[in-house]
Amino acid sequence: MIADIEQKYEQLTEAQKEIFAGYGLRQIKHFVEISLPEMEATLPAGAHVQGINADGKVQAYDPDHNQYYLWISDLHWQETNRATKAVDLKEDALEIWKIFDLKSYALIDLSHVHRDFLESRV
Repeated sequence: MIADIEQKYEQLTEAQKEIFAGYGLRQIKHFVEISLPEMEATLPAGAHVQGINADGKVQAYDPDHNQYYLWISDLHWQETNRATKAVDLKEDALEIWKIFDLKSYALIDLSHVHRDFLESRV
C-alpha cells in the first residue's frame, strides 16, 4: 500500500479523483511512463496530447491548423473530425503520477491499490 494514501488522495482535484477511480494507479503509471513518451515522440508537428477522450482514445490537438488526432491501435496518429470535448487531461494524469510518486512503484504493485483504498472509504 502507498504510505499516506488518504493525504495524497485529498490533494487531488475532483477531476483527478475521477481519473484515480476510473483508471487506477497502475493504468496512470503505464500511461505516463510507457505510452505517453511513445505517443509524444510521434506527434505531428505543432500538436500536443490533450488526454484520453470519452471513447478511450488518446486525443491530440494542433491549434495552428485546428486539427485533432487520435492514437490508433498503439501504432500511429490519425487525423479525425470526431474529437470530443470530454477529455481526461494528460496534465491531471501527470499530477496524480507526481502526488502518488508512482515512479517509485512497480506496475504490478499498483494493480488494486485504488480499488482497495476506495472500498475502505465506504
